[in-house]
Amino acid sequence: MKRMNLRDVPDDVYAALAGAADAHRQSLSAFVVERLTEVAKVTRLDDYLASYQPPEGSGVTIEDAATAVREVREAS
Repeated sequence: MKRMNLRDVPDDVYAALAGAADAHRQSLSAFVVERLTEVAKVTRLDDYLASYQPPEGSGVTIEDAATAVREVREAS
């Protein structure tokens, strides 16, 4: 595993992260690593979606799929 040192973290950001870590009964380091892991997953997902090519002949686009998901969410 790699190490990472952060500099110039604003006081209010540090306090918010430290408070959230405490509320989750985690060390600050463990809490921040979990949040960074979430960001990395979203970044990879964005890359995937940007390069997605639907199967030939399906006629389904990302926009179609996103619309369908939104409709289901709004109906819930």
